[in-house]
Amino acid sequence: MDNKKFKEKISAVLNRSSAAEKRDFKRPVSWLMGRELLAGLKYITAYIFMGDKQDPRDWMYAKTITPPRCNNGDQESYWFDYIADTGDGMRAVYNIAYLCMSDVWIKNINTPGQDQVSLIPDNGFEQRLPRGEFLFVGGDTAYHIADIASLRERFQIPFNWAYQDISISRVVDQRPIYGIPANHDYYDALDGFNRQFCHPITDDTTDPSCKLDDLKDPQLGLYGFKRTQTASYVALHLPFGWQLWGLDSQEGKMDKRQQAFFVSGFYPKLVKDGTLFDENKKDEVLQTLKDSAPNKLIIATPEPSTVFGKPATKDDQITKTFERLGLEPSFLNGGKLNPDKCRLDISGNIHHYERYWGTTPNNSMSSNYASVVAGGGGAFLHPSHTDVAEIEKQSLYPNRKDSHIEITQKILNPWNIFHGGYIWLAGAIISLITYFAVTIPQSTWSLFELIPDNLRPTIENQDLLARIRLALDTSTSAQNTEPFLGWYLFDLIYILLLVGFLAYWWMRTPDVFKLYKYSDAKEGWSRSILKFIAPIVFAFIFLIALIYWHIELYPLPFLAGLLIDLYFIAAVLIFSLSRRYSDILIDRSKLHRETLKDLMPLWVLGIIGTVYAGFGFLHYGVYKSSIMSFDLLVAVIWSLATIGLVALAFFGGGKLSSNTAEKAKFAAIGLWHSILQVVVPVCLALYASWTNLLVISLITVAVTLVAGYVFTRERLVKDLSKEDQSKIGNWLFAAWGIVGVVVLLAAAWGGPVAVDSWRLLAVFVLGGLFSCIWFGWYLAVSLAFNGHNNEAGGGARSENYRHMIRFKLTEDTLTGYVIGIDTPVENLSTKPPKFRLVDVFTLQAKK
Repeated sequence: MDNKKFKEKISAVLNRSSAAEKRDFKRPVSWLMGRELLAGLKYITAYIFMGDKQDPRDWMYAKTITPPRCNNGDQESYWFDYIADTGDGMRAVYNIAYLCMSDVWIKNINTPGQDQVSLIPDNGFEQRLPRGEFLFVGGDTAYHIADIASLRERFQIPFNWAYQDISISRVVDQRPIYGIPANHDYYDALDGFNRQFCHPITDDTTDPSCKLDDLKDPQLGLYGFKRTQTASYVALHLPFGWQLWGLDSQEGKMDKRQQAFFVSGFYPKLVKDGTLFDENKKDEVLQTLKDSAPNKLIIATPEPSTVFGKPATKDDQITKTFERLGLEPSFLNGGKLNPDKCRLDISGNIHHYERYWGTTPNNSMSSNYASVVAGGGGAFLHPSHTDVAEIEKQSLYPNRKDSHIEITQKILNPWNIFHGGYIWLAGAIISLITYFAVTIPQSTWSLFELIPDNLRPTIENQDLLARIRLALDTSTSAQNTEPFLGWYLFDLIYILLLVGFLAYWWMRTPDVFKLYKYSDAKEGWSRSILKFIAPIVFAFIFLIALIYWHIELYPLPFLAGLLIDLYFIAAVLIFSLSRRYSDILIDRSKLHRETLKDLMPLWVLGIIGTVYAGFGFLHYGVYKSSIMSFDLLVAVIWSLATIGLVALAFFGGGKLSSNTAEKAKFAAIGLWHSILQVVVPVCLALYASWTNLLVISLITVAVTLVAGYVFTRERLVKDLSKEDQSKIGNWLFAAWGIVGVVVLLAAAWGGPVAVDSWRLLAVFVLGGLFSCIWFGWYLAVSLAFNGHNNEAGGGARSENYRHMIRFKLTEDTLTGYVIGIDTPVENLSTKPPKFRLVDVFTLQAKK
């Protein structure tokens, strides 16, 4: 090397070191109503409502790909890498990227654990695991939305940082990168995914040594990788007869074009003659596919077929997708697979490592099937100790104990919850509106009378609060008010029952039309229409009676606002039913022409919905607009803070629960959360002196932090068996109950305090503080009972325990080496982390 080139090399090294010192490693995105999440809601909402109508797969043309160096005659083994759920915490992504561009050495494949993996071949690290010939990314490439900005910052830049650091000491050649999208990729309509994985028009990933400050480009190129993919799904032909299928199957569903692509790879005749989609030959086709599917397969999906110790059911979409490709749903049959075949099912979506079935090197029994969850590519950690225990996990990372300690300590730290998003703001608004409602407006103060009238702002003072009270005064119509338990009680019961029925009927509508949706049986179709519309018309008859039922007295102002809210909700549900029926008609119109009779329900529902909306405002809107508007706001806030939190616990927290009793436990947890969230900050503002207010708040924070320490101690946690986890859940709930009761009593202990602007500010701050405290307790208790896994992980925002898998293929085996990083670092070239050999498993193909 001449002197000039040597100086250039030294300069490049120094520039890279300087750049490394300036790197800004962003933490995982905020999930609890965070800024990024709120900013992307319009895209997420668009995907939820229109995703099935704007399917980019309809215009894709996929090609079967043979990656480089797939020469069976010249190699004894073939290696590739797998990661999933990546662009989030930049430190974690950087560490994973470094591994994906490096060879690693291990000591003993029979002994997974710490200190078994190194980047340098010395001190007993003798077995080389070479860098994969390609990298496969299993979905959710960046968060919250895998758009250009997020992919550039949270995926491209960390990968290119890793390339910089590695290329100081050696050349990093470009190898292919392939991927499949998951829901976060779809939120950007696959635009970012296309740029990140599909073949670019021009080469934009030349050596970056001359542009160290510009490690990004609009096409999202990675300096250590090249892109050759042409669609969002991919089939890779690998050495020794192995194939890797990457399915683009959102929510387990697969489109016909994609099905035809994969089937054409092993039985093209079914596609060419149209037999594949012949419903009359469905059973025959499925059997043919099952017999003809490739013998050695790796199936990568966006969502797992088995997770949290629970397999998909036979009615789940992912099961039907597997069957449509001729793949046995082995996860339904205890991992049993035709002995002539060998298959690995792998996915991300859940951000930790789980393996079901498969064998380790120490196991003398061979296995030809395994199901793996490996979503540790950089996204926040999902708790791994959530376990329904229908199927035993063969391997887990992090282990149950480490997962419980990591997550519980973080979510019982109010500061972490505060930084996790705008949960604090939601709590602050609830408390401010509630305190304002029970102290100033006559309509809501009179419901509770928690403080004497003389402590409320007086109209004579003419300050801002007094003028607000005057604007919301209802005294002029008080003499014409009907008591709550009067005639209007019937109105309330009627509309509550109607809203409940409409919500249920919205969910049941597809089942009503399921049998005759595409049928030629006109009478059956007519009966379905009648069955659908008749109950709604019947309920509408009662509304006609209310319209002509004249009552001289007014309802209480707050009750009037509540009734308006409920009638509006009923109208929205009716319009939603109309939309759902319209979608059914659109599907049916593919085979049958629409008739006037088919369109009649749309007219009927449109008229009925309009009447309900108008009746609520016209019949109960008898007070001035300022009163009605505020009471409407209060009704919405209180409904969300009470019914909403209980429903969140019942349906969200109890999602994995198998019986009503378990769901009822979550409802009780949600109810306690609701009571504490609404009552504690308001009582402190109403009755606590400034000194007591500060002391109670500080003690509650301290007790919560101590709880995070106590409930994660070795003596209590042990190895965290399911029995131990259940006990800890009960103790956590009991401790939360005691803490909550003591705080409630202390908050309500003093005498009423006069309302002023400082108290309004105080209740806002208290609401924000206690929402972080109580939500942390709620997540910790729920998680111990297998609830709110995703929310607990999002609240903790941990970058620890990340992993990737390096696969080795031979003529008759597939071996996966799972490399873990307990604590990622910011510069692997100067201070590498302690790597862990998490798991080694092998599948045996028939020789």
